[in-house]
Amino acid sequence: MNRAAGAAVLEVVGVSKSYPGVRALDHVSFAARAGEVHGLVGENGAGKSTLMRILSGAEQPDEGHLLAFGKTLTLADPASAHSAGIHMVWQDTRLVPDLDVAQNIALGHEAGGRLLIDRAAIDQRARAALARLGLDLDPRALVRMLRPAERQMVEIARALDGEARVLMLDEPTTALSAVETDRLLGILRELAVQGAAIVFVSHRLREVMSVTDRVTVMKDGEVVTTTPTVELAEDEVVRLMVGRAIADIFPPHAAATGAVRLELDGFAVPGQLGPISLNARAGVILGIGGIAGNGQQALVHALFGLLPIKGKARVDGEQLALSSPHAAIAAGLVLVPGDRRGEALFPPHSVRENITLPHLSNLARGGLIFGAIERRFAEAAIGRLAIRTPSAEQPVAFLSGGNQQKVVLARWQIGKPKVLVFEEPTQGVDVGTRAQIYRLIRGLAGAGAAVILLTSDLIELLGLADEIVVLSRGQIVDRMTAAEASEERVIGAAVRATAAQNGALSRERGARSSARYLGPAMLGGLLAVMVGLAIWRSPYFLTARNLADLATQLAPLAIASLGQMAVILLGGIDLAVGPTISLVTGIASWTIVSNGAGPIAAGIVLAMAMGVAVGGVNAFLIVRLGLSDLIATLASYSFVFGLALIVRPSPGGEIGDRFLNLASASFGGIPVIALLTLGLYIAAECLLSRGRIGARLYATGSRAEAAFAAGLNIARIKIAAYLFCGLMAAIAGLLVAAEIGSGDPQAGTPFTLTSITAVVVGGTSIFGGSGTAIGTLLGALLVIVLQNVLSQLQVSAYTQYVWTGVITLIAVALYAWRGRRGEGIA
Repeated sequence: MNRAAGAAVLEVVGVSKSYPGVRALDHVSFAARAGEVHGLVGENGAGKSTLMRILSGAEQPDEGHLLAFGKTLTLADPASAHSAGIHMVWQDTRLVPDLDVAQNIALGHEAGGRLLIDRAAIDQRARAALARLGLDLDPRALVRMLRPAERQMVEIARALDGEARVLMLDEPTTALSAVETDRLLGILRELAVQGAAIVFVSHRLREVMSVTDRVTVMKDGEVVTTTPTVELAEDEVVRLMVGRAIADIFPPHAAATGAVRLELDGFAVPGQLGPISLNARAGVILGIGGIAGNGQQALVHALFGLLPIKGKARVDGEQLALSSPHAAIAAGLVLVPGDRRGEALFPPHSVRENITLPHLSNLARGGLIFGAIERRFAEAAIGRLAIRTPSAEQPVAFLSGGNQQKVVLARWQIGKPKVLVFEEPTQGVDVGTRAQIYRLIRGLAGAGAAVILLTSDLIELLGLADEIVVLSRGQIVDRMTAAEASEERVIGAAVRATAAQNGALSRERGARSSARYLGPAMLGGLLAVMVGLAIWRSPYFLTARNLADLATQLAPLAIASLGQMAVILLGGIDLAVGPTISLVTGIASWTIVSNGAGPIAAGIVLAMAMGVAVGGVNAFLIVRLGLSDLIATLASYSFVFGLALIVRPSPGGEIGDRFLNLASASFGGIPVIALLTLGLYIAAECLLSRGRIGARLYATGSRAEAAFAAGLNIARIKIAAYLFCGLMAAIAGLLVAAEIGSGDPQAGTPFTLTSITAVVVGGTSIFGGSGTAIGTLLGALLVIVLQNVLSQLQVSAYTQYVWTGVITLIAVALYAWRGRRGEGIA
């Protein structure tokens, strides 16, 4: 390109960065200029992604500094990068799966007031950003329901929505079709003309050479050269990257074919694929082509037992029951998935563990695994595939993308499978490593395996596949040999059979908005059945006195459960809720004994401060010391319970009458505290569904990494959640103290488990990221009604625990059934 570049918007000066055993960057200097697309290329492990993480604020350099318009720039986190106008598009998209498209695009800078967001404005901005990319996506479609290409485009749309002065893109086209790629490159050119500085990181050199003004080549953590693109040829870039020329990147096609190893007959995935019939032969690489989203991914996932199928599948003539990945592997069929971090690797574990995991039964001797044998096994694989790692014990998360992919390949190369299915095998991999992977795939086919290749890279498909089938709308529309194949024929077959499907995912808004409350509605139905049975078996149930008692008993559990929910939404748990309630009853029995307004207020403030203090201790242990929430709150459970026993060793003391009267006040026969609890839940549901607080809780609980990349302060969110949980436990403790009229170190004991039960039964995921306040309220009501009914039926306290467990299992089973039937409607 020949655009005139302006001044340096962002500069890196002498930056170095090291990880355990790896010098990722070594005194790197780099500059991004206004009005310029700057290409950044290099082998996997060259340091490109590390440099991008530093420029995005995700990490800080060990040495060197950054400049913005010649002034020193400190990027402590992604939020500070966003404030400086620096936005990043990540290769492994940093999107929150449990938020919808518009929420992801707006996350961290939502339109609206301080508490509530303007949903209409968010949707409008999302549509505009998506339209800019030519994408017809529903802004309210859940991200976890999108295809990989659609997720990548949403990530790009988010960056475009941020009005970036510097836009950095790390492998943005790996999941995109040719049409989507061309549109993106055109947008990057437009942004450069408008004065933005673009940093384009890619292993697809044709794209780099077509869109960039300058190219920086990195190798082994150092800058090799920065040169105007017009002065470089593609072969020269490759030589600078890998230190040698690569004349023939693709190995020769198969000279001969073997027997049929995989047969598909009437093979179908309901609603996504087929029925289709095809054969894969030994020694042959069978490529799957077509426009993304036309059944290709359904095919490879169904072959690995990840989707329900119809029809027949045979390996070596033997009928398969592809009910699970375990069954597929046992039959000799393995998948190398496209999402290596999410579906293939265990990032915290070592290279050795990742390679040997499927083969431990073969390595065991007498049921025991000997470390020396396992290490030799792994080190041999590391040597064969030239995996660049300091040792076999290096956590695989610290390896570059290409070397991570080699680890996945090494795992399955060892087992000598009959059929290998490769999904985007070179996604995010440099040209040198690509050549190695191509030779490895060809070698596996040459050793007698049947290979199925799914790739969005048309050049790769044509260069590697011996035979190609083109899918459109789930059907095979063309078949060809390597000699017959061409770009025109593959694209033409797909386009003629399919109207351009550039990522249209449209779902009815009514169905999605109602789906948020489908779980609570199901729970409400279960509750209605229980109430009906109670009315049938006990005439006392509907009396005014019993209903008032139910409301009074519900309030403390509902309030404690709301606090517990805030923590569980983040994927955490607070075991100290019960002891905090007990401690507060003890404090109240010493401080709220007179009828004066001053002492009552002081006692309430002291009790609430104690609850906040317990939440603060939990937050410190979890956020600052890095302890797991289970260990931290288990420790605080014992500590706070001990304090409760010290404050009030046995039940005793007497709460003042004035406080008791306040707590038991009613309006129209309904306890005021029950009305206040209902109001609290209405406010909470509003904040969760339409507020900034809800977006932050859901985002952090669903995928903290994505929330951090969006500029959210994860530590602050977690601290606030635990403080809130402690405060709610303290308020619940005051209500319990008013109910029993004294202090009791055992009064809060049941609340730890019942609050968790109410939240989980109410539909909040124990893994975080999803749930509703109304569901938690209904869950708490279900627990209270169950206890009330069983008591009226004179069921023993021990049996009540059994029934509580049964009802919990039924509710959870209903949610699991709903998830399988209609996951992602919301």
